Amino acid sequence: MSIHDFVEWVEQVVWSCTDQDGGLDDPWFRGVVSSRFKLTPSLYRSEVGQGKTSDSQLRAEFQRRALPLVAERPPRDDWEWYFLMQHYGAPTRLLDWTDSALVALYFAISSSPSGGDETAAPTVWALNPWKWNEKIGMPFAGPLASSLEEVRSYLSPPYDETDLPRYPIALDPTFIAQRMLVQHSHFTLHGSDFRGLDEMSELELGNTLFKLEIRSLGESRKVLRQRVAQLGISETTIFPDLQGLGKELRLEYDIP
Repeated sequence: MSIHDFVEWVEQVVWSCTDQDGGLDDPWFRGVVSSRFKLTPSLYRSEVGQGKTSDSQLRAEFQRRALPLVAERPPRDDWEWYFLMQHYGAPTRLLDWTDSALVALYFAISSSPSGGDETAAPTVWALNPWKWNEKIGMPFAGPLASSLEEVRSYLSPPYDETDLPRYPIALDPTFIAQRMLVQHSHFTLHGSDFRGLDEMSELELGNTLFKLEIRSLGESRKVLRQRVAQLGISETTIFPDLQGLGKELRLEYDIP
């Protein structure tokens, strides 16, 4: 696997997202360390998280505790609080995507799978968010802003147990944190269906969802990571803080 191979795959994805008139539905990308990972948000990866009140209670508790810890501008509404939760690791129904293919590749190769499962290949997914929202019956083309009436039912106020729509929606967030900006963040927001996006085969995802498993890495994982850094994507690019710098130095000096 080389950068050239990856760029060729990205070009194929872009071609698949281009209509007959030359208009491009800009694809999103998601990098994961294992080909066995489903496109399921963190909250839905456990039975506890699938409880009817889990999401609402977690959001309320995060808001209650987080305000003294917010270093940047405080969130202005429930949506901004939810985006902040996702980017600081709290369980949510959000799944991270980026419009930068290289950022996604870096996330896929920046660490090894937990448990030492070397048979599970790093993987980059691509999504046509325009086609996705079209398939689930959204009235507007393309990713939707959280301010629109059409997405309000996906995030009721904390402790309000209003039933969710079934399928995930492709969503453009408000950039409430710096790392969201530098990571070129986008989200899919799950509804009541606990399955990963890749498991929703009834939506006929052939022209909507794409997958690249990065096989034959071996010792070249470090080399590929260096090539991506030479193209401008490193740990401090994605996490522009001291923690990002610390991890970047560990990777550069090959220290576990």
